[in-house]
Amino acid sequence: MNTADTFPMIKTIKSKKQKTCVICGKGINVIIYSNKSYHGGHYFGKIPLHTKKALYEALKAGYREAKVGNRVVRVMKKDPMVYKYIEYWECSKCYLKR
Repeated sequence: MNTADTFPMIKTIKSKKQKTCVICGKGINVIIYSNKSYHGGHYFGKIPLHTKKALYEALKAGYREAKVGNRVVRVMKKDPMVYKYIEYWECSKCYLKR
């Protein structure tokens, strides 16, 4: 029996990965633990990427108005097709400059 199964609060290293800071381009050493936490860098999620052609087709479809609270906002009728997602990571220096 694994000790991590017996004691779920114990962090065991699952993997070590090299990520790149989106702002400055420096390498970030990230340690990912078995409880899905990480150390090194700041993660902000995934960013969808689409082609110019897909964006043009979505813009050509037009907009509609939607009410959000007291405001009326313009929303695209069609979302551009996503071909890839990239992860948004920042190093500690760039994160602290905000």
